[in-house]
Amino acid sequence: MAARMGRVVGGFPGRPEDPSWDSVVADATTAMQKAAGSCKFKDEQVKHRRGNYPALDAGVSYGGGQQVPTNLKHTKKNGRALQELRSHPAMVRLAGFGSSALATYAPRVHRNIRSKLGAIHKHNPSLRVNFTNSIFPGAAFNFGPSTVCFVHVDWANDSCGFCHVVALGDFDPQQGGHLVLFPFKLVVEFPPGSSILLMSAVVLHANTPIQLGETRMSFTQYCAGGLLRWVDAGFRTQGQLAQQSPKAKMAFDADADTRLAIHLELANDVVYGLK
Repeated sequence: MAARMGRVVGGFPGRPEDPSWDSVVADATTAMQKAAGSCKFKDEQVKHRRGNYPALDAGVSYGGGQQVPTNLKHTKKNGRALQELRSHPAMVRLAGFGSSALATYAPRVHRNIRSKLGAIHKHNPSLRVNFTNSIFPGAAFNFGPSTVCFVHVDWANDSCGFCHVVALGDFDPQQGGHLVLFPFKLVVEFPPGSSILLMSAVVLHANTPIQLGETRMSFTQYCAGGLLRWVDAGFRTQGQLAQQSPKAKMAFDADADTRLAIHLELANDVVYGLK
């Protein structure tokens, strides 16, 4: 998908040509249902700006006043359920497919994230990845049983990078669960087991409702934009940079347009074939 001026903002890697993929999707759906049953959700984890369904995020996070990147924290009960979920072979395969799709179709974006996250983990080896076969530092587990997103953008995600979303559950994709991409006036069938790469920080999107008695969940991988900016600022916050070196902060701010242009070019350098 290309926006104005030919900027690539997403694509549809779909699903691998693997006869066992339906079984992977079914196993992942069962694992998500089991994890949901083991978790205890706060009100704000059930009703939130993305929709009315229970959801938990996991992985490395930075933003919201944090001074350094940290792993998202959970209760012991939820933490155990999420660890079991992330260790499930079906979820590992889904995560790996999303990361491989990014490396295949947007290789320079993948390399940029890999380089900067590598620097973060070298700076703080205690940070834990969600999946050893995936470059994405963050993951959202949208448990459903009716995951239908409101109209939104994921403003905290890297605005020049792609998130990976895979649909799960048991629903008729011709009747519901479509992905709505408002800037393009597109309504796209989004079957269970299919993936999309999307600049979710800038593309307004949502889902259509599913039918009564059906189930829909989703699994999303992403990179918080603040993580990359923290590295660019020399492993410190913008406030720390300004306090330690006002001249360096002025130069950093003056270079913002250049950094944006470079990152946009990374995202636009897509290997064509991403439908």
